[in-house]
Amino acid sequence: MKNALKYVLAVSVLFCGLSFISPKATAKIDLMSNRQLVILTETKLLDDYKNPDSVVGSIAGMQMLEIACGLNDSNCVANAGGKEYILVKTWMGNKWIEDDDRITAGDYRETERDITIVEEMKLYDQPNVGVYSKAKPPQEMLSPQKVHVTAMYSYLYKGAHTGRAMLEAPIWYRISTKQQGQKWIVDPFIPEDMKKNERPSDRIIKLTGNELLYDYPYEVAGKGVKANPGIVQVVANSSFIIKVQNYEWFKIQLEEGTFKWVKTYPRSENESGPLVQFDLSNEKITLRTATRYFDIDGESSLSLQNWLQPGTYVADKVNNGWARIQTPFGWKVVNLDRAPLERPKGITETQETVKLTSGTKTYYFPLTGEICHKAGTFKDQQALSFEKWISPQGVNWYHISTFSGIVWVPEKPLSE
Repeated sequence: MKNALKYVLAVSVLFCGLSFISPKATAKIDLMSNRQLVILTETKLLDDYKNPDSVVGSIAGMQMLEIACGLNDSNCVANAGGKEYILVKTWMGNKWIEDDDRITAGDYRETERDITIVEEMKLYDQPNVGVYSKAKPPQEMLSPQKVHVTAMYSYLYKGAHTGRAMLEAPIWYRISTKQQGQKWIVDPFIPEDMKKNERPSDRIIKLTGNELLYDYPYEVAGKGVKANPGIVQVVANSSFIIKVQNYEWFKIQLEEGTFKWVKTYPRSENESGPLVQFDLSNEKITLRTATRYFDIDGESSLSLQNWLQPGTYVADKVNNGWARIQTPFGWKVVNLDRAPLERPKGITETQETVKLTSGTKTYYFPLTGEICHKAGTFKDQQALSFEKWISPQGVNWYHISTFSGIVWVPEKPLSE
């Protein structure tokens, strides 16, 4: 627990060290950090900022405009009659707009997607910023459900120039509702966006019975259920950052078959996290996939190819993802975190021919990322594969033998 708290404090100190300016401290655009503006509501376009009557049109909100000057060009901001003006690009060429509360920095784009709302959220008629910040507080609430998103707006106040300000910028989503029409919500947790951070794991943990279990890797007030104490084998883990805070969760499957999420470690002294280091009384654990074995914890030589078949093994110790088990070769240790990454589910036998070129890279395992052969190792040739695996992204991986051992090769080069 102390280590977890130290980590949280360290992250806090890191970001507190960054300078931060309150949104009310300045309304002047920081051209070094902000190259685009969001128009919240209708704004006049001027040919000459010094002449308020030189209106050539207007631009409606909400939409995004690009500032007309380069980074080191100060000619895009001006002051006249006590008002600030910004030069922006428009379909009529470069025009001036008044820098008032109808303008913010940030990003706005229309999009079409469905997301899952996991907790009650306030419904706003407009994003509660700028010219709309004085609107009445929202009275309507949105219950957890699937919703359709039609736009996304990342709000930055115009003086924002620090890493923390940009990381903490609120993100607004325009959604379609059946009863209320178009509404806005701010900073929802979106489980669909976190799915990419989910990695399979077979590690063993011990629940104390004080942990709270959730439907998603997200803490919803009042929705956690107490865990039953006991030994549990994890299905996956997820690590991600929201704003400036890091989160880590374990995914487990309950006896009735439902999946739940539990925090990997407590974030305060009032919380309890699962144990990841403990002794077992020669209890049986399951290797869900073929798994490499080693003599000592932490050994991770990629060239060692000693494998145990899936099955049940007696274990006497668990150490943060590792387990010591009894094998036909004596007591050995296995890395249960890496096991499903090295031998993922769905591998099948095959005898397909694989083309190798000078650009081919090979990997020790499909999901761990360690390169065995760099580009330039092979000349144009063919190799006969003996196993195949199709990734969730649809990439075909082939297991082949080479002059330096067996390796995995993707059908097409991976994007980096």
